[in-house]
Amino acid sequence: MKNSIDTELTKTLGIQYPIIGAPMFLVSYEALTIAVSEAGGLGMFPLPNYRTTDDLEAALKNIRNATGKPIGVNIHLSGKFPWQDQLALCLEYGVKFFITSLGDPSLIIDAVHKKSGLVYADVVSAKHGIRARDRGVDGLVAVAAGAGGHGGTIPTIVLVPHLKELTGLPVVAAGGISTGAQLAASLCLGACGAVTGTRFLATEEAGISDAYKQAVVDTGPEGIISTDRLTGNRACWIASSVEGVEAGPDIGSRKWKDLWSAGQSVAQTNRICTAEEVVREMVTDCSKTLELTFQNACGGTD
Repeated sequence: MKNSIDTELTKTLGIQYPIIGAPMFLVSYEALTIAVSEAGGLGMFPLPNYRTTDDLEAALKNIRNATGKPIGVNIHLSGKFPWQDQLALCLEYGVKFFITSLGDPSLIIDAVHKKSGLVYADVVSAKHGIRARDRGVDGLVAVAAGAGGHGGTIPTIVLVPHLKELTGLPVVAAGGISTGAQLAASLCLGACGAVTGTRFLATEEAGISDAYKQAVVDTGPEGIISTDRLTGNRACWIASSVEGVEAGPDIGSRKWKDLWSAGQSVAQTNRICTAEEVVREMVTDCSKTLELTFQNACGGTD
């Protein structure tokens, strides 16, 4: 396996590979975050996974004690969570990479930059990308069609180069990226890295039930549905977990715990393994794909 795959993202974050473990709600806790970072990628978790600052501080301590590698967090700026306190704790514990969702990223940029950190924003369209750029973000996460959880409607192959051309910012691809070939394709589109979520659902470190993990393995891409009727915003789910479920008073507490979110890259998720194995396989296959692409472009080898 290659010692590194160098991109703008890996150089600025000090990581080996341009693979970000998606910060998945009720999935990405300390174990998965640590495992992805230790494997050479960037482990991440969403701050809403920890409902109190005491819980968050305990998690940050656990991670710091387990790895000296960089990690990142997804911070929700909607006002539903105590993001100011969460941000202060993360900066205190040395977090350098933040992905913002559901709010104005400029709220945290000055504080993060003072600590030499980076702020990227989740976006699903050119309008959102331009708005985030104008608010001063360092880069964008292009959440494309087929991504697990909330995502957009534009395919990765279109959204990534479109955002890069319009904004001039570094762009991380998200949506349908679970293999090394898909990572290589994202880099060829101009992405500086990729967020992988669905493939990490079926890992030993994912904080979900064995039944959920097996459903990810057993489901094909045609078994993923995209609907806004459960959360009010379009999201992708494993169809079998939401059959017969109607939006109602109880759906708020159930929608992410009992209903299983996943992306279309279940197509490439065929077994449960460790997060380290996922990273290793992606890196090996990405390197082979890029080498083959170069050889073909040069007319082959003797």
